[in-house]
Amino acid sequence: MSPMDLQDRAQYLSLALFSQKVVSALMEYVDEDKNDKLRPSLNEALASLRSTQTKRALPRSQRGALAFTSYEHLRTLDEVWSSKDRANAIRMMQAILRAPRSRKTKPVANNLIDLFSKLQDQALWNFEQPKPVSQKVMQRLCQMA
Repeated sequence: MSPMDLQDRAQYLSLALFSQKVVSALMEYVDEDKNDKLRPSLNEALASLRSTQTKRALPRSQRGALAFTSYEHLRTLDEVWSSKDRANAIRMMQAILRAPRSRKTKPVANNLIDLFSKLQDQALWNFEQPKPVSQKVMQRLCQMA
């Protein structure tokens, strides 16, 4: 395996770690009623997801802090979440951030855990089993970037 292949594949691991960080913060919130990691994790995830919806390029200084800025991240996101899933995830994160003490947000957090767990699983799968991308997926990813 060439160093470039490994570098590209490492992007999948970075997405898996990002997803795990969000899942961990949400699980602490749901299971232990701790929310010290919740706001930073959800704000980062929210900014990252929103960046996939805008057509303008982010400044390089902002790109490093966000997920979904590499081809591998966008490919994985596209494989796992529909545009409806993305919009729902954004709404769910906003609801939790608005009212973290509300009992109504715990089920919402559980739904987010499921979404980010699927994203994490797919990122790990893509790391282990890199495969060529279909022309359709490639075109869609190019439009997103």
